[in-house]
Amino acid sequence: MRFRKVLGSLTVAGGLVGLVAVLPNCSSVAAAAQGCDGLDVKASKADAAVSAFVDAANQLQTQATKTENEFKDACNAMDAALGISGAPFADATSACAALNTYVKADLAKGITVVVDVPFSCEADVDVEASCQAQCAVAASCDIKAQCEPGKLVVDCAGSCDAQCEVNAPSFACNGQCQGTCQASAGFSCSGSCSGACSGSWTGSCDAGCTANFAGDCGGNCNGTCDGNAVSGAACKGKCQGTCDAKANGSCTAQCTSNFQGQCQAQCSGSCQADAAIACQGTCNGTCTYTPGSATCNGGCHGHCSTEGSKPPRCDGTLNCSGTADCTAACSADASAHFSCTKPQVVVTVVGDDNLASAINASIDLYAQAVNETIAMGKSVVNLGAQAVNGIQKVGDLSAAGAVCIAQSAQLVNQVSVSIQVSVSVSASVEGQASTS
Repeated sequence: MRFRKVLGSLTVAGGLVGLVAVLPNCSSVAAAAQGCDGLDVKASKADAAVSAFVDAANQLQTQATKTENEFKDACNAMDAALGISGAPFADATSACAALNTYVKADLAKGITVVVDVPFSCEADVDVEASCQAQCAVAASCDIKAQCEPGKLVVDCAGSCDAQCEVNAPSFACNGQCQGTCQASAGFSCSGSCSGACSGSWTGSCDAGCTANFAGDCGGNCNGTCDGNAVSGAACKGKCQGTCDAKANGSCTAQCTSNFQGQCQAQCSGSCQADAAIACQGTCNGTCTYTPGSATCNGGCHGHCSTEGSKPPRCDGTLNCSGTADCTAACSADASAHFSCTKPQVVVTVVGDDNLASAINASIDLYAQAVNETIAMGKSVVNLGAQAVNGIQKVGDLSAAGAVCIAQSAQLVNQVSVSIQVSVSVSASVEGQASTS
């Protein structure tokens, strides 16, 4: 099975085993956190940074345990549906390795197996803002005055003279949506579309495909089935031509109902994309728009007439002496406290109906675990390593902070290596197993 995900400059393309291997050793995190009591976060910039780092590590521990159990449950469910001997397995690695072996055997036979999981997680900006406020107190720093121009975000409950960002479910958005946008009118979708597609597409369509179809047909196929001519007949292999129902593959005609996948034309329904997309509908995630005379009940990227109770956030450089390492740790802490919405997954399996059924029955839980794994790796470890290395050079580190660093530094390197090696393993599985 292949998973494709592009996250910044990092490409994670891999199989079941590699993604599970990303998970860190949770007991190591707990051990590293011991001895971190007694930090003076109000008087010491370095202690405030250490506190943020330890909070991120503890959050990562909790999340890793949850994610590992999700992998185990999802893979065991697919193993059982496929009749794999030994299921259910006691751990995620064994359960997903057995499934990976089954999938590799299918790929070797020429069966197409592709699963596209769009990334749907966001860091908690409120955690970052609170952490930055703690850094500022320790450094006697005014965030509003010292934030890089144009990068200050304030909590707003009034008029905003710049862009407003709102993170809320089903928010009426007329701007950029980071998450899932839903609209009845057709719009351009760079991610996964669910609903209808006005032109060429790759994915699944209950209504079938009327032009240049190639894939798995759940209805009647006209054209060829595994290279043999057919006319209005069921096809258990690869159909090329047209398909009158439940088409799963690629098509150059529109899909008018129950579409899910990549739409190269206009999407009507919902779109989930990695990057922000133009949205004139409802946004589940973060909507960034220009409010005009309307009230901004969210984060204002400029001047707000009535500020809320949440502390301000600096999305750029905070120009205060000794705060760089502390704010880097805050970014790590915010990344560890992430939230994920349900991803719109595209599953394409041609040639093995049993595998297609097994994947679709458990893909929501597995895709959730995939996204959580990527989110755990996104910046947390590297930022944490930078923070620890930098904190050691700061002169106001307390005795408690020194003890905490000594116990935490090894953890940073260990988890960082674990994630990077796992990404490499995932890519090698992709190269060996994928034939599409």
